[in-house]
Amino acid sequence: MDSNFDNENYWNDSSRSAFNFDDDGAETGLKSLIGLESNLDPDRILIGDTISEASFDNTTNALNLSINSIISEDALKMILEEQTLDDHLVSKGASPEDELKLLRRQVQSTLYVPTPSLTVHKFLLGKRVSLEVYKSLSDKEQLLDSVLESGCPGDAVICVLLFLERTLKANHFQFLLAKRSKALHHFISFWKNEKGEEVISLLRTLGRHVKASLLQLQRAFDISDTSERKCRLVQLSNSFLPNSPVTNLYNHMVQGSIKLLEIIENHHNVLDNKLNINSTPIEVLFACCRKNANWKDQDMKSSISPYRVCVEQEISSSQFEWTALNERANAQAYADLDLIFECVPTWYPMKQKQFHISFSVGLAILRLYELQAPTSVLYMFLARMTSASEKLTLAKKVKCTKAIIDALVSLKDMDQLLQLRNTLPERSEEQFYCDSAIKNAQNKRWTTESIKLNF
Repeated sequence: MDSNFDNENYWNDSSRSAFNFDDDGAETGLKSLIGLESNLDPDRILIGDTISEASFDNTTNALNLSINSIISEDALKMILEEQTLDDHLVSKGASPEDELKLLRRQVQSTLYVPTPSLTVHKFLLGKRVSLEVYKSLSDKEQLLDSVLESGCPGDAVICVLLFLERTLKANHFQFLLAKRSKALHHFISFWKNEKGEEVISLLRTLGRHVKASLLQLQRAFDISDTSERKCRLVQLSNSFLPNSPVTNLYNHMVQGSIKLLEIIENHHNVLDNKLNINSTPIEVLFACCRKNANWKDQDMKSSISPYRVCVEQEISSSQFEWTALNERANAQAYADLDLIFECVPTWYPMKQKQFHISFSVGLAILRLYELQAPTSVLYMFLARMTSASEKLTLAKKVKCTKAIIDALVSLKDMDQLLQLRNTLPERSEEQFYCDSAIKNAQNKRWTTESIKLNF
């Protein structure tokens, strides 16, 4: 063996070629030896720097694994697209290779349109997104639909809408909004404060007259000056068309708001100094109840009469009665409660007035008890209850002994009535009332039995 190395013919033999770095065949053999082959594709020169310029090719003697066995083709495609379109700025002093990669990606971003799902995925991850690659109307529609259906945050939807507003004709953009209520809602919410008039005009163009009028009302109520707000409401009322679908819906509201502002403006010092331009109709009604001195007659002439305010502001009977009950109880003017809850039958005006309440009597009793009303006032309302069992339960809760006695008599529970009598203070008003109730109940029982015997 050593003699062969010493032989000059051995080294001059062409079958024993020396190693040469410039020898392509030797390089190919070396790459084949380590299982590395170049898979450069001239047609993909623009995206040749996505992951690597080479790929590992396992030989038949290796594990023979395919990349498709590790990751699906769709997932791999998305990763490659995402990496390709990530246009990060190259830092100062970068190598020419890095600058070339950036130029390739910038060129590709003008030629390649990513799928809407990929853009949505980047939105959800909070990555930078370039929307300029979407040129056609169909691509822009698909992008908007994908963003709306994917549950992207509102800022992503607004980003797409602003891009479409800037790149589409007005009629095309309005057509997109008209077919997508969710997109219209985002667009209005974004611009209603800064471009209120333009948004209102857009709503009217799309036929959303009710929403446009509601937005006008909202903008009018945002005005902090009383005179200016009143002037704006008058203009809004005059702008309603006779046959407009919003006339009947909002005109009463506008007229009521104007009258409410007039009450606050003209009677602010008389009613309550706490009233302001943003006071609600119920708050104004409460102040009017405080200043009302005549509950016997339903005055409709005075502008601060509670009854007139209810009519002008379309306040329901239950709201009026509840407000008046709270105000009179707070003022401890309990005698007025009888007048507030009196009602004259319309079918027979000459008949005596009757007790009438528009909400639950039990609710009124509990509220009066909470406001520490006297027992006599509680008894007045408890006496109006028709259910004896409910009266008994509520009377025990508010500790009204006379009402408890009445309920036990109605239920004919003499045992409970006698037990109650023994717990009452001696010679008290409640004990005398209980004794009288027991006596009347016994007399009524004997009278009934006598009538039965006669028959």
